Amino acid sequence: MASGATWGVGTAVEVGSTVVRGSNAGLPTGAILDAARDVVRESLLRALSSPEPEATEDAGLRERGADLLRRSANVHSIDGDHPAYARILGELAPDEARVLRLLYLDGPQPALGIRTGRRLTPGAQRYETGLNLIGEEAALRHPERVDHYLTNLRRLGLLEFNQEALGNPARYQLLESSVRKRLERAGFGTRVYYRSIELTGFGTDFVRTCLPVPPVGKAQ
Repeated sequence: MASGATWGVGTAVEVGSTVVRGSNAGLPTGAILDAARDVVRESLLRALSSPEPEATEDAGLRERGADLLRRSANVHSIDGDHPAYARILGELAPDEARVLRLLYLDGPQPALGIRTGRRLTPGAQRYETGLNLIGEEAALRHPERVDHYLTNLRRLGLLEFNQEALGNPARYQLLESSVRKRLERAGFGTRVYYRSIELTGFGTDFVRTCLPVPPVGKAQ
């Protein structure tokens, strides 16, 4: 619609200029009208032969998609690192790199979920999830921002909050001690859920590729 309006305005201006030039030159009315018709005809042909901007953009996207499929089918093609890695690096805070390194070197980290209040009392229940000590364990410069860091890393597909507990219950002792006062204040009806935070497969490959960490099998 916008391109059609642009064509109409442009053609009208060009026709007007043709008429003015013909009149100033003293051409007969018939000759001026013929020249104006030629302008309209040429303008219309140009408009019909020019693809719409949206169509051009769609064709460009399809061509890029077709190129990906061609490269995927080429057994001799050598692929580099994932194309998203460079963009992801630009969306990380320095502390988030420390979080990734911790999860890569030390493995999944313990997390707790706490539900307080009576289950059958409407509006009385509260649930806190993802309580952890990653800020301290990773020696973050801003440990108070760890929840924001974890949210961003999860958004980027680098880590996940696992509903399963770690295999070693002893790893939760320090975390439970840090939230003990909160549990005592919560009182009757409090339940604790053992969870974990770990790298995704994509996140593991990202860390190996982009951060200075030991090779696979040599991380302690």
